[in-house]
Formats: sequence, C-alpha cells, structure tokens
Amino acid sequence: MNAPDPVSRSSHRRLTAYHEAGHAVIAHLGGQRVTGLELSEDGELAGACTSVRLQPVHPSTASLEVVEQHTRCLLAGMVAEVLVGERKGWDEACADLDLAVRLAMRQVGDCELVLPYLEAARAQVEDELRTHWETVEAVAEELLTAGFLDGPTTRAILDRYLPEHGWQGRRLAEVGVPSSS
Repeated sequence: MNAPDPVSRSSHRRLTAYHEAGHAVIAHLGGQRVTGLELSEDGELAGACTSVRLQPVHPSTASLEVVEQHTRCLLAGMVAEVLVGERKGWDEACADLDLAVRLAMRQVGDCELVLPYLEAARAQVEDELRTHWETVEAVAEELLTAGFLDGPTTRAILDRYLPEHGWQGRRLAEVGVPSSS
C-alpha cells in the first residue's frame, strides 16, 4: 500500500489539528479541563489525533447537562473541519459522531428526534466556534507546530484568549473572585 503524498499528509495533519482544537475550545467553554492534545505520525494515520482528554463522562451516570456538553464537544471536531473548509458536512465514519448519536439518544429518548437534536447542537457549536475562531486557530497552529500540547500548555493558550470561560473562569466565579480581563 502506498503512503499518502506529502501534500495530502500535510492537509490531513492540518485538518486533524483544527478538529482537535475545536474539541478543546468547546470543552473549555463548557468548563472542562483539557489535559492534552496530540497529533499522531503513525503511518497512514499521519496527523490523526491520539488524544483529546476531556473530563470522563459515563453516559449511565452523568447528568443530562453533562451529557449535552459532552455531545457538543464531540460535534466540535467535525464542525471545526467544516469551518476550516476541509469538509462539507458530517463525517459519517467519525467515531465522534457514533458516540454523539448514542448520547443524543440518551438526551431525547426517541430515534426520530436524534437528528434534529444533533443538528440544533451542531448549529450552537458552529456559532460558538465562529465567535471564538481566533482561539481555534491559535490552538490548531500550536498543535501543528509542536505535535503535542500538554494540559498546562493547552490551558494557557485557551486562557489567553478566553479568560472569562473554562475551568479556571468557572472556578473563580464559584468562589466569587473576579477573573482578569
């Protein structure tokens, strides 16, 4: 089997960086603590993400709000790919979409309501990513350069662009401390 040419490898790697940056931004906006981003250089999967570590959600015990936020995080990668101009719509082969469908079913409880639910969630995610596109670009570009971003590095980028949001912003708000502008 032939290896992908350098242009397609570079394009795939870029797409993956934006995909993972989308996950990270939506997770951060939802108050989750992103613990790392990584691009893989493993054969044909060059540029594939090996981890975006979000706070674990177990569908059988998570509150519906947490399930909704996790669904939005799952959709964010695919939405970022569309916004960066590399995809036209849903990536039906994406494992993120499979899990999002299962979580949506838990949310709405009726197969016929899953697609409308996911479309509404996708539209919300798209609005948020468009609003914070500069942050998505900053995370993606850093990830492309480094290939791996640990938690503190990722959160520093996110906090630089979104100081009022995310895990730190929520934590400060909970204790009544004004966050910096």
